Amino acid sequence: MALIFVLALAYVQSNTATGTSLTLTQTHSQAFLGLTLQLKCDVKTATRQPQGLLFQMNTVPKCTVKVDDCTQYTRDTDSQTQYTCGCGQQSDGNYVYILNASSLHDDVEGNWRCEYEEFSNTIHVNLTDPEGPTQIQMVKTEPQTKEGDSVNLTCSANCLPDCRYSWTKGGQDLTSQTRGSRGQVLAVRGVVGDDSGNYTCTAVNPSSNKASDTSAFLLVQTSPKRKVDAPFAPTLKTATGQTAKMEVTFSGDPRPEVSWWKIESGSLTPVNNSVGDTERQDIPGEVDGSLTAVLAVKVETDDDLGMYCVSAENIVDTTFVYIDLQGEDEFDEDARCHSQTAVAEMSILRIGVIAGAAAMLLAITVVAVVFCRKYKEMKRALDCPYASTQRLGNAVVDSNHYQELPSPQTLRKQLPEGGYTLPTGGTGWVFSTKVDLKPVDGTHPISKTNPIYDHIHDDNIMIK
Repeated sequence: MALIFVLALAYVQSNTATGTSLTLTQTHSQAFLGLTLQLKCDVKTATRQPQGLLFQMNTVPKCTVKVDDCTQYTRDTDSQTQYTCGCGQQSDGNYVYILNASSLHDDVEGNWRCEYEEFSNTIHVNLTDPEGPTQIQMVKTEPQTKEGDSVNLTCSANCLPDCRYSWTKGGQDLTSQTRGSRGQVLAVRGVVGDDSGNYTCTAVNPSSNKASDTSAFLLVQTSPKRKVDAPFAPTLKTATGQTAKMEVTFSGDPRPEVSWWKIESGSLTPVNNSVGDTERQDIPGEVDGSLTAVLAVKVETDDDLGMYCVSAENIVDTTFVYIDLQGEDEFDEDARCHSQTAVAEMSILRIGVIAGAAAMLLAITVVAVVFCRKYKEMKRALDCPYASTQRLGNAVVDSNHYQELPSPQTLRKQLPEGGYTLPTGGTGWVFSTKVDLKPVDGTHPISKTNPIYDHIHDDNIMIK
């Protein structure tokens, strides 16, 4: 590889060009261990030949660039410091060739030279010892922060090179949160009560990895609010002669001042400790950082009933909470109305149920009667299809002698195998084997044989 650089360098030096100059500069005035360094070689030339520009340190080539198209020829891969090179065109049309060195180690210290054709320029690079962080501090833009305001927390420290800053709140990393900017300034917009807490800024020297931190407590002043998890009744009912206790618990910072009022004639009237024979007592008490306001009212007359109000006020805002104090008579009247309404509704419901059940039972009965009649008629038609309901005039059927003709299936079994067909024009009357005709005048009955049986035993029966 060294032979290649030597040949390339010899080739470059053997070709001269007039009107060419170059200048090598260090973009940052100081270089620190573990960080980055950039060298720039400004080249002014009439033409850009396909030749190589060389970056070398203490005569050791580190990176070469092809002048005409900025292609990197080679770079040193054996050093602990990482090197790359390239170029870019400037506004005046000339090109600047750049060497980037990263993860700096001690091997970067020495004399650096940029060389193109017979032209070159040399500078010396030193590593600077890091310092800090020291004297770290945090400043808050607003001495008092109210709910809804914005606040900036600024962290600073003496650091060489410049420190990196990170933020935590109560041990929780704020890097992943979307609210506020990061870096040396933490900006919190539209603060709420939950933003109160201990904020910590940590400054880290990127070269030495030394760290230092400082903390500050951010207190967000909040307006008074009724605690929803505390006991509260917006409506109270009591009887004459009893004492009603109204209770409201507030949160807020700073601690709010509470006052009790009574709404009379559309305006708020302050409630004193004692008015006439009615005792009223305001008992503030602090529980778990909250303020509980209690008002005890002894009800002597209807004037002690009505709408009461408690106000909680601090420098942020004022909050009002209302409580309706009612007498038990009103409650009883309401209960009585509700009870009567419920009884009436139950009576109507019961009558409707009974009427529906009766109608359903009647319908079932009618359907059952019709079904039974139809069933009997169908069964009679199937069992005795040749029986007739007609009777001879002026005669009745004696049930002792009445016998219906058998069904076709039974009759077929009684006749010879093969069966018979009655002649056309036979009688349509079918009674029984024997019919007793009883005249109305009470004379002896006259028996008559069923003509179908006469046909059955008649020689006129035709064989099928």
